[in-house]
Amino acid sequence: MLIFKPSHRLWCSVWPVLSLNPSTRFMANTLSIAGGLAVVSADRVPDPQPAAPPTPAFDESEPDHAHFGGPAPPPSPATPPTSKYMPLSSQSGQQHAQSSPISSRPPFNGTEYRLKRLVIRPAELKVEGVLLVAMVIYALISYHGKRKNQNSVSLWLNSHAEFLSKEFSQVGTGSPKGYSANGPAQFYGYATGRKGCKSLNIRFCLRPRQDIPFMIYEEIRAAIDFGWTGKSDRLELAWDLSPINQQNTFDVKDYFVWALVEKRVMNSIRQERWDVGTFTELKESSLLPSQLVFMSESGEITDQISKSRALGFSELLKSHPSSLSWFDSLVLSGTPSSQPPLSQLPLPSTPIKRTLTLRLRLPTRDHMLDSLPLIQFCFNLIDSLDRAISLTPVLINKLMRRRTEVCNLILDETRKEEERIKEEERRKKLKSAQDEKIAKMSASEQKKHDERERKRNATKMGKIAMKHR
Repeated sequence: MLIFKPSHRLWCSVWPVLSLNPSTRFMANTLSIAGGLAVVSADRVPDPQPAAPPTPAFDESEPDHAHFGGPAPPPSPATPPTSKYMPLSSQSGQQHAQSSPISSRPPFNGTEYRLKRLVIRPAELKVEGVLLVAMVIYALISYHGKRKNQNSVSLWLNSHAEFLSKEFSQVGTGSPKGYSANGPAQFYGYATGRKGCKSLNIRFCLRPRQDIPFMIYEEIRAAIDFGWTGKSDRLELAWDLSPINQQNTFDVKDYFVWALVEKRVMNSIRQERWDVGTFTELKESSLLPSQLVFMSESGEITDQISKSRALGFSELLKSHPSSLSWFDSLVLSGTPSSQPPLSQLPLPSTPIKRTLTLRLRLPTRDHMLDSLPLIQFCFNLIDSLDRAISLTPVLINKLMRRRTEVCNLILDETRKEEERIKEEERRKKLKSAQDEKIAKMSASEQKKHDERERKRNATKMGKIAMKHR
């Protein structure tokens, strides 16, 4: 049923006027269409109604627990909703928490010290603590050993400074301490300015007390090797003698070698010094204590030194026996202590250098002056040497003949060694040339060559066997 409203009546009255004008006909058609749509939309669209509540649908396959009288199952826990727009920081944190393992280490309940980010736990540093304590102990022992060596050297020099100052015009190396050090175990002193003596070189060879492993090695070796003399502090005084004649040159008789040695170090002296091991002979004497022995080229030289009143050798043995407890050796020599090179052979007609060497075991603090009589005897020997010792022409010729024989023997051995080396080089060259020649041969020629060598070696072995029969 079509119902006309007031708006419809107005449109019916206006329509005939608009339709008569062609220019307004299109507008009228348009308005009519719009008006019709408005009427349809206004009349036919129903007003919104409230929605009916949904009716729940039950799955008939599931058993009705209420119908059978059984209890309903407990509801499953709800899963929290996750948004795909969750921030990246929270997502990465959750992933890291899921991927990182949970530490099973129990919490530390001991003593610890914290310094910002640094945490020190003594209970976990036992090995490091032991090593640290060992290093500290080693450093303290090394420092104490080094200081002990320095104090021993200073004590000896200070106790003998007055005596040395009377003998020499200059004492000391120029350093504030009065000595020079070559490491923690070797020290040197010096004195010069005396008649008959160019200089005095003092050398201290002490035990390496700063080196604990080497000290242990010395203790073990001393317990095994009874002839070893390394486990003690050593002192060496070496006088460089000067000629006292007007020509300022030594004589032929100054070539001789004489030594007073303790038997305990006799073999080591022979090995260390070429002059003592080559030219001297062992000579016993009733004047000496049982632990001492003479080593000289001639008994005549030994008698003159031991019986001279100017030297005071007999008085030294009788009046100062305590000084001999620190004595090792005393060597007077005009021959080089080490074997001279070939360029210095044969030896010149007169010696170039003459030395007097005294070796002692360094006395302890309470017995530091016990060795002073031995040093005094050395100065007496320097001053009275030319007057106390006079060699006969026969003995001088014997000394020179012996040195000529030794020099010729050294030259012959050197010449033979050089010839042996040249012969060995010549054989190497021949062998290399023969190997090159064999390498260039064919297989058949090499086989023939090997057969000839085999027959030659068999013949040679047969001849050697016949000789031994």
